Amino acid sequence: MVGGALNSGKQAASLRERQAEGAHADGQHPSLALGTPCSLTPAIGNVTNKGGISVGYVGVHAAYQAALAAAEIGRLDQFYCSLLDAPGKWGRLLSIALGADRLANRRATGLPADRVVEHPWPFLRERARTALRRARPDEWLRACEAFDRWLAAQLRGSRSQVFYGGETCSEFAFREANQKGMTSLLDCSGVHPEFLRRILVEAGQPPGPHFFSEPMILRKQRTYDSADVLITQSEIQTRSFLEAGFPRAKIRQNPRGVDTRLFHATGRPENPTGSRPLRALFAGRITVLKGIPWLWEALRRCATAVQLTVVGSLSPESRRLFQQAPANVTHRPAVTQQALRFIYLEHDVLVFPSLIDCFGNAAMEAMACGLPVILTDHCGTPVPDESWRVPVRNGAAIADRLLRYADDREQLGRDQERAAQFASAFSQTAFRARLGSVFQEFLSPGGASGTQ
Repeated sequence: MVGGALNSGKQAASLRERQAEGAHADGQHPSLALGTPCSLTPAIGNVTNKGGISVGYVGVHAAYQAALAAAEIGRLDQFYCSLLDAPGKWGRLLSIALGADRLANRRATGLPADRVVEHPWPFLRERARTALRRARPDEWLRACEAFDRWLAAQLRGSRSQVFYGGETCSEFAFREANQKGMTSLLDCSGVHPEFLRRILVEAGQPPGPHFFSEPMILRKQRTYDSADVLITQSEIQTRSFLEAGFPRAKIRQNPRGVDTRLFHATGRPENPTGSRPLRALFAGRITVLKGIPWLWEALRRCATAVQLTVVGSLSPESRRLFQQAPANVTHRPAVTQQALRFIYLEHDVLVFPSLIDCFGNAAMEAMACGLPVILTDHCGTPVPDESWRVPVRNGAAIADRLLRYADDREQLGRDQERAAQFASAFSQTAFRARLGSVFQEFLSPGGASGTQ
């Protein structure tokens, strides 16, 4: 761990100098491997004197759990977000209008609403233009930049010691945080772009505009460079940044957590001993990057022994992919998280054939619901047995694993129990505890916060 607290501009600058040299105080990798504020309630004053943590992100990812982690250690100053589903907030109005399930990932039990400032307009404008089919190719980039400029303006009046932001909307915010002597922590949602580019080329997928937005890549790279610390989710994501030249001392690795209150195996039916086909499931984006062509190859090999359900939205790309799907594949449209749990319980095993996935939330959710998973060695989700992994871009290996379960239902039952037990160690509570330790590494012990 870095010796001493980083509570001044000089100390934060010293951290950056040590990271540039690739050195850490004890030589160890500190990995944890296991606009105007728009709020219906009065916002906390723009000028704070808390000396704690500010969190900001336009989307979801780990931001809500990060803000809750800061609150749980008594050091949350403010959480800047697009929407929060809580009384007196814009998010609650939308929840009432659209249905509570639609905003389930924008609420966090225990998060103090008086510490939250919403700025919904960039996000809502992007969603509306997309729904009306009037979105420009750079619509999401424009939303991120607008939120980022607003976020940077909020930080000008902050006296937080630490700022935690997301990689798409923190370029200007990190610049402001660094000028104020804060320690900036970046929640990395993806692998380094050069790592992704290489994976696509190896898969025979030229990394063109379909996969890459060059302005967004440049924005991310500038944010990586200005952050003091990169928070990654898995070893393969960490590896992507190491290979890009970032020092290990700049990285903290913290696997994501699953909401075990929602995703659990209670009510799971017994495995029948009859001869029905194995019920396999894929849930997520139906794209080449998710390994769909190799999944189709596996299902052709399995023939009638396996039936696959694919849950996800149908984009123009996914419709083209489905034209090549074998007969033992059926589609179900995207559903809410609550509905997805029941779909998990209806199936025997989840298949996750991604070309790259930093963590793979669906894989951990499925395990929590009692499904063993078949995933590639390019997926960062922890598993209880490494034999559950198959080589990337290998339909034959996926088919082999599926057919083993189809032939041996007793082994399937044992692995279902094992999956549920294993996933319990990766709860959101455990994720927040690990992240809280990272926060405390960069806070002076004498700081105060309104949540203490």
